[in-house]
Amino acid sequence: MATARRVVLIPGQSISHLNPMMEFAAVCLRRGLAVTVVVPDPTLTAPALSSAIGRYASRFPSLAVHSLPLPPSHQQSLGAVHPFIRMQAAFRSQAPGLRDFLRSLPAVHALVADMFAVYALDVAAEVGVPGHLFYCTGANNLAVFLQLPSFCSGSDRDLKDLGDAPVSFPGVRTMPASHLVDGVLDSGTDLYAPVLEVFGRMAAARGILVNTFEALEGSVMAALRNGSCLPDGANPSVYCVGPLIAEGEKEEERHPCLPWLDAQPERSVVFICFGSRCTVSLEQIREMAEGLDKSGHRFLWVLRAPPGVAAAESDAALSLLPEGFLERTADRGLVVTASWVPQMDVLRHSSTGAFITHCGWNSTLEAVVTGMPMVCWPLEAEQWMNKVYIVEEMKVGIEVRGYKPGGLVTADNVDATVRQIMDLESEAWRTVMKQAMAVKESAAAAWKEDGSSCAAFTEFVKQMG
Repeated sequence: MATARRVVLIPGQSISHLNPMMEFAAVCLRRGLAVTVVVPDPTLTAPALSSAIGRYASRFPSLAVHSLPLPPSHQQSLGAVHPFIRMQAAFRSQAPGLRDFLRSLPAVHALVADMFAVYALDVAAEVGVPGHLFYCTGANNLAVFLQLPSFCSGSDRDLKDLGDAPVSFPGVRTMPASHLVDGVLDSGTDLYAPVLEVFGRMAAARGILVNTFEALEGSVMAALRNGSCLPDGANPSVYCVGPLIAEGEKEEERHPCLPWLDAQPERSVVFICFGSRCTVSLEQIREMAEGLDKSGHRFLWVLRAPPGVAAAESDAALSLLPEGFLERTADRGLVVTASWVPQMDVLRHSSTGAFITHCGWNSTLEAVVTGMPMVCWPLEAEQWMNKVYIVEEMKVGIEVRGYKPGGLVTADNVDATVRQIMDLESEAWRTVMKQAMAVKESAAAAWKEDGSSCAAFTEFVKQMG
């Protein structure tokens, strides 16, 4: 009996990066590959990451997990540096241990590292293993990130100085300069050079596996394949292997928000959730509450206190709401302050009619696979870029009214936006809903036996040799 080909995975250091890569591990295992996941020493890993890896290991007993201790030099404090810089230092310090581990294995047919763990490509080349990256956001962002190093080096001024002036990249929708990721806007920050260095090294991968599917981002995939997204045209192979979505931790009892949804009319509830990490200011919370109150619509709102606000306990977050809000909306609204909600169950529920989202890529894909119209309210990282693709390219959402990066969305604009997306008789809603349902069908087809993602995965396995 032939030995299964082995893939070694290097996940990212956040849940939003880890979960889709672990779903990719599950795909590999189901298709007969042997999989080893290399993680930092559990004592140095956030409890949420260790817990998530443990859950996947329980689901898939054949999944091998190797703990890679970090050298003592790394365990010293790096001071008050940006988390991205700390992450890069951690990745680099893992290189010797990873090299020794790869050499200890009988055979490794591919190494697949998180999109930011570009150091692993050097290690893979050293030991003669094909090195790939796992890109947990969309193909449009990949096209931009591949081009940003040359774009920035060819400009005589900082991107922040362009404000909202439009910038263009081959294969991608034009967008305001302010929508690009923070790290590249100001050359005077400590983050600028490290971010551009990582982006600049992505093209060295043998291949890039992207958590998307052909029908969702076909136009940019054509540009990536024809070489127009890098100055020298030397693009690595790009494989659409999505949608890869983690269902989340199942509870023994249904989450309290689900029985509440059961009692609401079909497509009557707007769901507001900004992911597991993003928060808005206290002032913005109050404007949101006033706007939801004015709208008269049913809502399910996942509320988290902003950093530095004394509302650490879950129920205490409710104290941030305007006086009387909960009483006035008790017959049509539910505010949830738990750290986790079953987002996929909420999005699939027949009572949910729209999703106000921060445009994180995992949440975007969850809305796409459930056919849920989105209201785009980006807050950080690449979310502003995602907003452009969702509204202008995919056409499965609208932008929150009065939106401006870093600005305040007033109660009147929250009210108007909710009314717009929940008006099931309007032409705007019908247009977005029609496209959302079409994309949902394409997402369901992607991993079928003759689907585009299934075919892309087969190509990835073939090139492993």
